[in-house]
Amino acid sequence: MNHKRYSKAEVLQKIKDDLSFFNVPKLISVNAILFKNCKVSIVDKISILSESSLLAVRSSAADEDGDENSSAGEYDSFLNIPFNNESEITTAINAVIASYEKKRPLLPDDQVIIQEMVQNVSMSGVIFTHDLNTGAPYFVINYDDQSGLTDTVTSGDGDYANRTLYIHRNSINKVHSERFMKLIEAVQELEQVMRSQFLDIEFALGNDLMPYLLQVRAITTSSNWNSLVKKQIDDALQIVDSFVADRLKRFDGVYGETTVLGQMPDWNPVEMIGRAPRALSLSLYQKLITDDAWSSAREIMGYAIPKGQPLLVSLAGQPFIDTRLSFHSFLPNTVSPIIAEKVVNHWVEHLRVSPELHDKVEFDIAITAYSFDIDYKIEKLISNSLNEREKQEFKQAHLVQTRGLVKGEGEDSLSNALKKIEILNFKQREINSSKLSSDISSLVGLVSDCIQYGTIPFSILARHGFIARTILLSLQHVGIITKDEIDKFQLSIHTVASDLVNDMHALQLGELTNAEFIASYGHLRPGTYDIVSHRYDQMGDMSKGEVLQKSKDKVKLFKFSKQQQKKLNILLKNNDFGAFNADDLLNYMKEAIIGREYGKFIFTRSVSDMLELIANFAEDHGLTRDEISHVPLDSILEILKSSGEDSFEKRLRSISKLNQEKHKISIAIRLPQVLMDQAGVHIAPFQVSHPNFITHKKITAKSLILRSEIDKIALKGKIILIEGADPGFDWIFSQEIAGLITKYGGVNSHMAIRCAEFGIPAAIGCGEQRYELLFKSNKVQLDCAAGLINIIH
Repeated sequence: MNHKRYSKAEVLQKIKDDLSFFNVPKLISVNAILFKNCKVSIVDKISILSESSLLAVRSSAADEDGDENSSAGEYDSFLNIPFNNESEITTAINAVIASYEKKRPLLPDDQVIIQEMVQNVSMSGVIFTHDLNTGAPYFVINYDDQSGLTDTVTSGDGDYANRTLYIHRNSINKVHSERFMKLIEAVQELEQVMRSQFLDIEFALGNDLMPYLLQVRAITTSSNWNSLVKKQIDDALQIVDSFVADRLKRFDGVYGETTVLGQMPDWNPVEMIGRAPRALSLSLYQKLITDDAWSSAREIMGYAIPKGQPLLVSLAGQPFIDTRLSFHSFLPNTVSPIIAEKVVNHWVEHLRVSPELHDKVEFDIAITAYSFDIDYKIEKLISNSLNEREKQEFKQAHLVQTRGLVKGEGEDSLSNALKKIEILNFKQREINSSKLSSDISSLVGLVSDCIQYGTIPFSILARHGFIARTILLSLQHVGIITKDEIDKFQLSIHTVASDLVNDMHALQLGELTNAEFIASYGHLRPGTYDIVSHRYDQMGDMSKGEVLQKSKDKVKLFKFSKQQQKKLNILLKNNDFGAFNADDLLNYMKEAIIGREYGKFIFTRSVSDMLELIANFAEDHGLTRDEISHVPLDSILEILKSSGEDSFEKRLRSISKLNQEKHKISIAIRLPQVLMDQAGVHIAPFQVSHPNFITHKKITAKSLILRSEIDKIALKGKIILIEGADPGFDWIFSQEIAGLITKYGGVNSHMAIRCAEFGIPAAIGCGEQRYELLFKSNKVQLDCAAGLINIIH
């Protein structure tokens, strides 16, 4: 049927008798103009709905459901109105009509629906029969199975609406949930009755799993879709399915029967390069970090290493960490293979049953270092997987390893890693970053130096940072320090971010020239691996903008009290740390945090220089930054090895065009953030993430979304929303922001450390679903102590 000619109410009336799976609650409709002019009596009309004790009054505007455009969600609806309360029903109808008139004058075909309320609801929501943005062949189900209400998804209120399931249209046979099977069965029949596969459906599911159809309309974005996307996605998912099947098998030389793939564990790739990065960003991240550098660093530090295994795999262009490899590499190399196998299997299974911990694996799933509460952690995170003798062996191995790392006895020490970073710093200073040549032959040296003196030592510094935080939290757990004291400790630390904030204020006040500021920070870009993102030295005069007071006041140096020192010295002695005392430990924790941030600051300059060298080379050969962003690093380096049959420009542009098409498909494919089996390739539940809250503060403020450039708009007093925790956004801390919320990010990620350093309330890694709700908000309440993010309309 061509439902373009019919209102929402008329569509439901016409199709209800043709549906055997969907139940359409009884309804009547009234013409808005006639009702407003008192020419329609509601009393006679609602008698048909006498079976229900409660009614819903819904909009059915003439401009609500067209084929080419829609005003869905713009008009009011009212639920749970008593059947016998004529006054309340009349008030609701008038309120719906008033919502039409707020937008435009009443139209002749404007109607209002009065409908039986569906009661005893187990689930409600909205289904799109294709992805709205891309036309990808998915049933997209936004649902609430917690509140028992029928409008939380359409209204966007609360966390109840924070659930989404993507079901590939060709993979219905992989759905094993009875409630979703019944729902999809009803939707498929509805598509046949409507003679369309492009529908927007509002539904409810009773406690008896009876599907109720509340409304159906055409998807109005279909004209923007690529008609070839369906077959391309179908083909891509078959390849991903096969790859995942192989990846889940046992690997020689790797502990663990199987694995879980995740976008946030360990090196958090989605935080740094995004869910569907372009080819250059992804390949650069792999080459510099996740192919070899990650394991080289951990081997130096005495961890067990799965030889020759890349940590990151690409599924249809989307980055995933193989957590079995992570868990293997979190074990001291002295742990016996029997213990290692048991522990890795236990941790993989823990993540499988608790996927919400995917961005907290180093603290809530795995044990990666010795701490003063390790006995508690072993019982909690290993439990009965090991016997008592094995637990003691596991504990002793961590003690010996961590003690050596903390005391700085070898190549794996903080000081040695920082020496390597300084070598890279020196090499960088020999290059004039603002005048990088386009000689692509020098790229090989930049990459090699960055790995040897940048990402490997940074990986060591980052691991020290995790150890420091693990020990710090254990001091709270054993009662030596409090949470407030942890906050004070973090506030007392002065990292490179503090230097940037101080220098930005000096720049604004004229105490520092733009050239001097750029000399130190010009390489930073909000998108470290994104060649399309502009560096600070490409953004013009950065002294312009509102002059603000410093957002971080000087704080006292944090020290343990004498009583704390005494307790900690006894604790260190009892844990066989020898002459290492409380002051030594405090200094280690400070230096680990500072060193990690400094190491990242330095090695990202090399990354930035590589991107500029590639951009200059591309420009010399007629390619834009956008075009070269779709060319992987190996293809660029291949030019140094082979003359080829075509010109550089033709070869690179051909590769770019091919990868641009692949990137469109990568964006359209929906994979879960935590992938546990082959079914997850086709049926993707979007993870409801638990944010990592920083500080105990509670604030309410207007929200502001930042993309990439340094915005000239004032940020003071606002809660800032950004996708990832990229160092290129550190400039925001000079703006007296009220708070920060990120889509991606872990408990010890870059922005978590920054916000702790500046005492800024934050929710790091709130997840895609909650972020999308916040994206549409104007005002947000951030209650870090209670662990809440509330949208205030």
